[in-house]
Amino acid sequence: MSFTIKIDVRPYTLINQIQHYAWGTRGKDAFIPKLLGLKDAEDKPYAELWMGAHPKAPSEVVVNNSTVSLRDLISRHPREILGEKVAEKFSGELPFLFKVLSAAEPLSIQAHPNKEQARYLHEKDPINYPDTNHKPEIAVALGPFTALVGFKTVEQIASVMKKYPEIATYIGSDRIPVIQDSGEATKPADILKKLFSALIERSLTGHEELLVQVERLKKRLLEKKGDLAEEERLFMELSEKYDDIGLFALFFLNLVHLENGEGIFLDAGIPHAYVRGNIIECMANSDNVVRVGLTPKHKDAETLLNILKYEPGKGTVLAADPAGQKTTYNVPADEFRVTRYTLSAGETIGEESSRGVEIWLIVSGTMEFLWKTGDSSQNLTFRKGDSFLVPGVLEAYQVKASEPAEAFKVDVPV
Repeated sequence: MSFTIKIDVRPYTLINQIQHYAWGTRGKDAFIPKLLGLKDAEDKPYAELWMGAHPKAPSEVVVNNSTVSLRDLISRHPREILGEKVAEKFSGELPFLFKVLSAAEPLSIQAHPNKEQARYLHEKDPINYPDTNHKPEIAVALGPFTALVGFKTVEQIASVMKKYPEIATYIGSDRIPVIQDSGEATKPADILKKLFSALIERSLTGHEELLVQVERLKKRLLEKKGDLAEEERLFMELSEKYDDIGLFALFFLNLVHLENGEGIFLDAGIPHAYVRGNIIECMANSDNVVRVGLTPKHKDAETLLNILKYEPGKGTVLAADPAGQKTTYNVPADEFRVTRYTLSAGETIGEESSRGVEIWLIVSGTMEFLWKTGDSSQNLTFRKGDSFLVPGVLEAYQVKASEPAEAFKVDVPV
């Protein structure tokens, strides 16, 4: 379509692309087809819905009954779409990528590079690291959600070594650092780095021995009296599908459980793996992932060990406001800010002043979007599964719930 169109002061409906990664949900319980109202969903996994302008899968914008790539629209009208401040700060690019993620089974154990690392990796290996951006991200649960996040403490990993001697045997006693307190000179981060590096480096040349020790642990857990611990059940489940070092690495990470509306922030270098459930996810506009296990995709153990932050901790769970209409998840990211709205029928969000581009997604219910053009009042109705772009030129509006509704908005904190 022609780019000589005028950018009107109004919201624009988005048409978004779906990623069918193998770990996504499928069948009658698949979350994304239900959200979008796809009655004849194909028999394949529905893993991610992308809303944004990433070159891998840019959204399309409905303009005058035609569609145009959001990426192309921004390139032609950066200040009108992004807003003056966002366009200036991020060189005319949409700085975030907004997703719905639906996991039926665990994703890979992974981490994301910082900006300097991303530039180096892209130059070195542009196929596996497709852009030069970092990827801080937030996950907000849409119901019960489980993830592996961050390293356990040194004391907890010492217990892992005792409880699962198969892991210690695989690493080798000569490569396991002294875990007990050995004075001020030995920092927990140094011990974590030595121990986790020993585990991963052993896997580079010792795959057959890994299989032997995995089978020994499986056999012992099968013979165990009483219920298995959650991470043991996860190990048993994944050992039926994978045969890589992720099966032992998962014991080094913290299990984290989120309830509906709770969020967690993941900065560069934090090891993690989403295990199961549905989330709203937002990140800097990047698709850089460094994987080490639990995946058939490209693994890069050396790079992962170089970019990891060897700090114990599972991160801070960001709580939703149980009583309020609005929860803003404040995180240390310049590229995005996520806000959740939960409105009863008839409730209205007070007039908002937008300083830049926004993308909205209606998760449930129906919302009416109201704004003014000159002296004229305008309105549009959006329903469950609808997403829309609010351009920077639209400075003020109201949102009213026609029925109980939940929605998420992503904007840029400038």
